[in-house]
Amino acid sequence: MAVTPAFDEWRVTDATLFQGTLREEYRPIDVALAARNAMEALGIRAPSGDAYVVPLFDGDDPVLTDEYVLFRPEKEQVGWHDTSFGISGRERFVDCADAAGTEIGHRVQFWLRDDITPSDAGLSDDDRPPSELAPAEPHAVDEAAVLGDLREFVRTEKDAERSGARRAYCELGLGESIRRGEAAGPFAFVGTTRDEMGDVAFVLQHVGDDASLRRDEGLFPGNRCLLDARGGPSWLPLDVELVSVETPHATFRPLDPGIDDETLERALNEADAWLTSLLNPVPFQRRLDAIDAVGADDAKRALLAGTRPLGFTVNEHSDYTPTPSLNDYQRRALVWADAAEDAVCIHGPPGTGKTRTLTAYVRYAATQGQRVLVAAHSNQAVDNLLVGDSTPDSPDPDSLHGLADDAGISLARAGGNTANDVVAAEYANEPLEGADVVAATTSAAAAFDRNRFDVGVLDEATQASRPATAIVLDCARKLVLAGDHKQLPPYSASEHDTDADSHASLFESLLERYGDGLAVPLREQYRMHEDIAAFPNEEFYDDLLETTEREESWTIGDLPALEGVDVTGPEHQDVAGNSYANPAEADAVVTEVERLRDHGLGAADVGVIAAYTGQVRLLRQRLGDAGFSDVTVDTIDSFQGGEREGVVVSFVRSNDAHASGFLELPDEGPRRLNVALTRARKRLVLVGDWTTLGTTAAHRTPGESCADVYGRLADHLGV
Repeated sequence: MAVTPAFDEWRVTDATLFQGTLREEYRPIDVALAARNAMEALGIRAPSGDAYVVPLFDGDDPVLTDEYVLFRPEKEQVGWHDTSFGISGRERFVDCADAAGTEIGHRVQFWLRDDITPSDAGLSDDDRPPSELAPAEPHAVDEAAVLGDLREFVRTEKDAERSGARRAYCELGLGESIRRGEAAGPFAFVGTTRDEMGDVAFVLQHVGDDASLRRDEGLFPGNRCLLDARGGPSWLPLDVELVSVETPHATFRPLDPGIDDETLERALNEADAWLTSLLNPVPFQRRLDAIDAVGADDAKRALLAGTRPLGFTVNEHSDYTPTPSLNDYQRRALVWADAAEDAVCIHGPPGTGKTRTLTAYVRYAATQGQRVLVAAHSNQAVDNLLVGDSTPDSPDPDSLHGLADDAGISLARAGGNTANDVVAAEYANEPLEGADVVAATTSAAAAFDRNRFDVGVLDEATQASRPATAIVLDCARKLVLAGDHKQLPPYSASEHDTDADSHASLFESLLERYGDGLAVPLREQYRMHEDIAAFPNEEFYDDLLETTEREESWTIGDLPALEGVDVTGPEHQDVAGNSYANPAEADAVVTEVERLRDHGLGAADVGVIAAYTGQVRLLRQRLGDAGFSDVTVDTIDSFQGGEREGVVVSFVRSNDAHASGFLELPDEGPRRLNVALTRARKRLVLVGDWTTLGTTAAHRTPGESCADVYGRLADHLGV
């Protein structure tokens, strides 16, 4: 009969490294074999990353204690705190043979017995990942060319973002930028100085009522800004780089060599100056540095390019009974994440509990002694993974914040850019070095050394570009990527070649190289009424989603869960001339919002989504006039990741040419539609001109259009 000590209850975070001295007092045993058995059975990596944890028995009986030693399998060494160097001891490693007859050997001896086995993981064949996944045609991919394309993509994005910001400023003008609070100033010219390179720099002094110079206005060293002045010369605005910022002074150097110093000084003496943020170059440089760092590591370069096999090793004796509890699909994802040696993708369609799954995996990995980085492309996504719906007085029990104390896990948040009160109070100032789990944006993760973490968990991974994800890849030994490649791809500032491979996330790139077998799917959705989920499930998810019983009956009073409204009122371009609005659809949206509010929904439970920013502006005005200014109105892109009890969508486009603009793009169009259709829990109202949406535009071929998807949606709605 097998002896099974309480392995399920043993946690390295609750244990301490053995303290003692080496004395030959016991019968020698094979310490290397015993330690290797423990390593293979439990797979608990030490916080240092270069050793494994070997729990110690009490010596005479197979009863686990709260002490352990460290094992380096490559060198066959064991480590402990040697108290011969003092009371507190010093960490020391010796060859396993030298520990054979000591207390260490005596207390690891039961790892040599066949009947000492941790509880079996109880995995079915369906739960197990393959031992290896090979990429498609690895020799057809030039790794150097892949890295070169990614570098060029980063540079193109940087130029496009700068050009776009400059164009937007010029369309508004200085006066409107000041009115909107987007321009900082006024500044008076007070003299010149020299920067660190010896070049002339110009010193401005803030002369407004509030002389503070804030980072959120783009006023920080290294940032690119536009310098402008009312009534200034025609060559304004001018691109400048801030050299130093010390309230009330901002020092800059001009970036246009065509403007000489005397000309610029004369202009600054004639009028007050204003500064508007143009471009922060730091994130782009961090991505370029990460590409270079990953390129210097053979294994990571091959992973980024998808040219080598990916391995999986299941810990047969691990206890995969996670906290918080998971459904079968979520538990399977946890097993795959634990087994992955290089990378794995968790495909989480809307409402399937992706964040809950990641929380359970992070907690599991941390209690196994692994150093974990949790990251996302935005501060909001990072904070959501860290604290969920926690408030200062009420922790979300399923969040890392709610689980940390119980599991003995220490958390810290890198970077100070958080708007979450709980994160700011609990984790923003915690030391990063000793934390079991560190949360950071992909950009902030650039501060960490190579392989600082055993695992990097990237949430919303399908919204992070490959260069941004390379930052996480550089500082983590393996990646767990979670997202939904059926929804919107990473944001791209480039207006051309939007379907280029360089724009894809690493999540999607890996699936392209290794096949869908690399993505473990979550299938049970908890968000939407089954009528709302039906069309996205059939159109985008191959009918794989299962709706739980609770959502089957979710409704708002007697209102149907899904409804389409056909409006043929004409569109028009908005005042700026770069977007569209549709007054007839706006009237229909106001009616639907009023209906939701009459059925008892508060403002926080109602969301209004418009496909175009021009319609967003019109709807905010119309809803404000109707007394509903507290209802959130935003674009489809901005609503990705959000949800509401009731949602009203306005598609805007209505014209005789049946042109739907970017909504009709064959790749991006369906993904944007999928986002719009999956934000509502209990009621979704879709307002549009279904003839325009469902008909291929005159200037497109069917292959250049996704109008057929809208046509099938119209049939589904019965409009």
